[in-house]
Amino acid sequence: MKKSIKKIFLLQFGFALAAIIPVCVHAQEPNFSQFFASPLSVNPALAGSSDADWRAISNIRRQWIGNISPYSTQTISIDGKLKSLENQSYFGIGGMLLSEKAMEGLYKSNFINLNASYHQALDDNGNGISVALGMVNNSTRVDLGGLTFDQQLSSTGFNQALPIAETNLGNSTSFTSATAGLLYTYDTEFSFLNVGISGYRFIKTKRSLLNDPTKKISPRYSAHADFGTAINELISANFSALHIIQDGMSITSLGAMMGIQHGEQSFEENKVRIFNLGLYYRLNDAITPYIGYVFNGFQFGLSYDVNASTSKTGSVNYKSVELSFLYKRYLPTYRRKIGRYNSPY
Repeated sequence: MKKSIKKIFLLQFGFALAAIIPVCVHAQEPNFSQFFASPLSVNPALAGSSDADWRAISNIRRQWIGNISPYSTQTISIDGKLKSLENQSYFGIGGMLLSEKAMEGLYKSNFINLNASYHQALDDNGNGISVALGMVNNSTRVDLGGLTFDQQLSSTGFNQALPIAETNLGNSTSFTSATAGLLYTYDTEFSFLNVGISGYRFIKTKRSLLNDPTKKISPRYSAHADFGTAINELISANFSALHIIQDGMSITSLGAMMGIQHGEQSFEENKVRIFNLGLYYRLNDAITPYIGYVFNGFQFGLSYDVNASTSKTGSVNYKSVELSFLYKRYLPTYRRKIGRYNSPY
């Protein structure tokens, strides 16, 4: 009986910490294993950079599968070319809504990200440099009525009618800050390359449920690269890498994807059928197999994180499942380039 009560106490107290800690310290923001399928969370300059006229993307991630409530992250984004110019330069625009949920909804956090980009072509093929500016707004809320602390523990379990003894704990916090990005694009008939750097939240703002003005959200900086090439008429390959730095911590992810076309051997948009197989590695953290399928303008992806860290996780199974859905809308006159038809961006 004592062991059962102790286990319940530790579990509930862990829930409380999981809700409070992310908004009281300089924490890392959500990161996707399929980062190549979440461009606006990587670099605002990727807004409008796709070979398509417009694209819409949704990502769903569930992590920490085990004896606690899963940590869920969902996004939906849309971006495209707002206005094309004569020399293949263009203005781009994009927006993303990101939502986090944990502890069966006791912890909720929502991000709204709006970006505007400009691409300056440096040659007749449209290759050049993109710059972008944007804003991000976050609102985080914790349902205090669902939390339990040791002061509420009795011989019959947790009595939620008792106070939690956290008089200074608020139930919501929010902030607004700025984003910026720089991107270089090189594109030929059979291959392409994207290299970029970005920064999120240049304006430090308070983010604390304890009303502590010293607790501020730190800027996040990213560097990324994506290279794709056509091996032959049926097979393509993509290589992607992402490095994130925030508050003295860093995350590095890299990997490759192979696309195998089947059916009619044509690059026309309404005839594209591709199987995608990939493998990605987040350094000292996780190995991520990936499988996907491209059907016309739709692209679907499924990945599964396998823990590759030496850190012990106790009762929590650090395995994550992630789904991505992408739709690209092309202009009727657009002719897809062979080297880019399987671009994850």
